[in-house]
Amino acid sequence: MTANTQTPSRPGLKQGKTNEFTLFFKVKPGHGQQIRDLFKEGPDYERRRDAAGRIGTLHDARWVLFDDDTRLLFASNFDGDWDQYIDDFGALIPDLFDAVLEHTEDYPGINDPTVKEFVVAHQATACSYFRGAPEATITDIQKALRVNKAFQQLLDEAG
Repeated sequence: MTANTQTPSRPGLKQGKTNEFTLFFKVKPGHGQQIRDLFKEGPDYERRRDAAGRIGTLHDARWVLFDDDTRLLFASNFDGDWDQYIDDFGALIPDLFDAVLEHTEDYPGINDPTVKEFVVAHQATACSYFRGAPEATITDIQKALRVNKAFQQLLDEAG
């Protein structure tokens, strides 16, 4: 079965209401460890992880250093409009994106007027993209989990 994907006006494939988002960056020489340190367990890491949850359209996100810490991948899935997604990073969690990407070449800053052009220049569109529930937004999924939890509690109380 082939996924029903289409190319939107911005890079990245879309399936249902969700978009794939894949960026590749060149890491400044010697800055790989500084990026790794940002993601070490501890209060700062937990604060950054929790901050990402402020973007209500975000499904998941991952950062990967590769090629001997000379390149960095950021990949995520999100619901809705590409431009709004980038705007949300600038409005809701600018310190998170800036803390990581300041260690990459030519990064202008999340609130710089040229940041969307920078992102497009570093974005690659996937060859294929699959979602198990393409019509479900993250809000739909979170609601379904809350309903299931309440239902399970009712069953436990009845039993």
